[in-house]
Amino acid sequence: MNSWLSEVGAVFRKEILSELRSKSGLITSGLFGIVSVVAIAFATWSVKITPTVGAGLFWITLLFSSMISLPRAFTIEEELGTGDLLRLMARPHAVFWGKVLFNLILIAVTAVVLGTLFFLFAQIHVGSIPVLVLSLLGACLSLGGGVTLSGALVAQAANRGALSAAIALPLLLPLTALGVAALKVAFGDPAVTAGTQAAVGLVCYGVVSVAIGPYLFALVWKS
Repeated sequence: MNSWLSEVGAVFRKEILSELRSKSGLITSGLFGIVSVVAIAFATWSVKITPTVGAGLFWITLLFSSMISLPRAFTIEEELGTGDLLRLMARPHAVFWGKVLFNLILIAVTAVVLGTLFFLFAQIHVGSIPVLVLSLLGACLSLGGGVTLSGALVAQAANRGALSAAIALPLLLPLTALGVAALKVAFGDPAVTAGTQAAVGLVCYGVVSVAIGPYLFALVWKS
């Protein structure tokens, strides 16, 4: 158990140090998110955004920010030629957990920054803080787990970018429905019970994807 935890910690520290050196994940997702929020703000400057529209716009921004940055946690290993070294140093489950923990932090930072900008510039008002917090927690878990898993499964493929998007599509469609349903309540829709259920569904989806991810990843990592 201790050796497994040390492997997870080593992979996690490697991801942190790599991000501190290159800052590619934060810069890529941050720039995309900022441009998206500014574009939304200009387009809706004189228009009152309804909770449903606001939820859809925010989810799209968060979704595509995660799609740009999270899969690179695995695909970058093959691009730099460090995948074989990582296979020798750590077990598949430890590699997946180390990388998904880093991606969860990355998507959480992205969600907080985008949420702050969205509320400031897009004139969105919070209708229910508990539902908002639960929705963002579920969004980070589900997107962090699902998108990371899609990137992990295609890391060794030739056309990684296209395949990652193709694999992620069926995983992300139910998340989009749950995310919009939860966020529109957080932004003022009166259906609090339905929003809470959707937010809990996001959390459960994220827990399941993170739980089964290491086993699916182990099937392709050593091949």
